[in-house]
Amino acid sequence: MKRRLIPETNQYKANLHCHSTLSDGKFTPEELKEGYKKAGYSVLAYSDHNVLVPHSELKDETFLPITSTEIDMTEHSDNWLTARTYHFNFFSKDEKRNEFIPVKRAYDINVANDMIKRAYAEGFLAMYNHPRWSLQLPDDYVNLDGLSMFEVYNTGCEKEMINGYGDAEYEIMLRSGKRLFPAATDDNHNGCHDFISPYNDSFGGFTMLCMDKLDYATAFNTMEKGDIYASTGPVIKEFYIDNNMAHIECSPCRTIAVRTESRATRIIQSNQADLTTVDTDISFNYKWKYIRLEIIDEYGNRALTRAYLADETI
Repeated sequence: MKRRLIPETNQYKANLHCHSTLSDGKFTPEELKEGYKKAGYSVLAYSDHNVLVPHSELKDETFLPITSTEIDMTEHSDNWLTARTYHFNFFSKDEKRNEFIPVKRAYDINVANDMIKRAYAEGFLAMYNHPRWSLQLPDDYVNLDGLSMFEVYNTGCEKEMINGYGDAEYEIMLRSGKRLFPAATDDNHNGCHDFISPYNDSFGGFTMLCMDKLDYATAFNTMEKGDIYASTGPVIKEFYIDNNMAHIECSPCRTIAVRTESRATRIIQSNQADLTTVDTDISFNYKWKYIRLEIIDEYGNRALTRAYLADETI
């Protein structure tokens, strides 16, 4: 029986982590809309620090603003450069909501879990941001509960300290039994005031939303269901399972890997970026818990799907 893991729908390019002049970003919400639309994005989550500001006035037939905020919780330290911190994005189910829930902002995992729980009860999805930039170790994040998404790539962190990936941390969460969906974001502040500068922190990562139409309720439901994948360049066109065979179609790449929680992996590689369609057997010698797809293009850019549990592939 064929089970589609990437839905056969439209795909909309989204940046789910963005800062404007309403916090410490250098571009106005309107300027960000213009820049991201020109770069082929359809969805932009305005996640200014510790404020929740809707931007419904910017919505049109080809552009969807998501109402969100980034909440930080930083440990007390004499040196901010070495202080650990939690950063979470919260996405509002109500696109017109303009106030987040009361928070303590204390660096404590129990406080963080309570905030995530209360926010979810009021219609927010939570994403855990940039673990490496945050200087966090597994003990700081593996016991976080109630998260929906996990930032596996962050352009701003890559530009600032060549430390944008969080894929290893994501793998730790998956192996710990957490069911999280991967997001690649920009976390752009646009300090160079220029979208084409080599220091530009926009347009490096995106989360593809797989959905039939571009509207707020559909986008929120898509993020909640996990019909998304994260990418720094490659596009996944099809990914389905049929009788222990995985079928993948994607933009030209050099590596296609179907991974599990173990060492069992199916890898197809080429010396050139000419892989676009692959069928591979995933009947491993043991009963795996989940599979996920990862592809890499000729420049090292990557796309990652979420982990699909075994019963989702039958």
